[in-house]
Amino acid sequence: MSKTRLQFEYDYEFYLVGIVCHEKDYRLCWTLNNLFDLKLTKTEDHATEHSLHSMFSFNQEELFRDYNLIANRGQEGLLIEEHRQIDYFFIIKGSVEDHEKKLIIEQIKKSDLILGAYAIDVQTLKSKHNLVF
Repeated sequence: MSKTRLQFEYDYEFYLVGIVCHEKDYRLCWTLNNLFDLKLTKTEDHATEHSLHSMFSFNQEELFRDYNLIANRGQEGLLIEEHRQIDYFFIIKGSVEDHEKKLIIEQIKKSDLILGAYAIDVQTLKSKHNLVF
């Protein structure tokens, strides 16, 4: 009898923004809610094989988008090791136009609480599997 192996690939089709901000997660969440008219709320912590990371989520049904804010620093380590300087990841799942991506980064950078923000290519990350939930 032959064995059949099921192979699957994760969907990494989302827009990822790295945010440098030394404020508490709830303050950054409040800032993003005000900037983009969102309603990010605290959800269960995102669990990886070695750590828990604070997470906030919002589903915008009319645009078919999901927004997630995840802390890079967890209780026992980093979510994405290769980006140690990043404090939070802002993930947008759904269709985001190129001009919108640029505006999102510009808006985030305007906040006094945020020290820096930049887009990250998910495909280049070694530990991108930690962003699947």
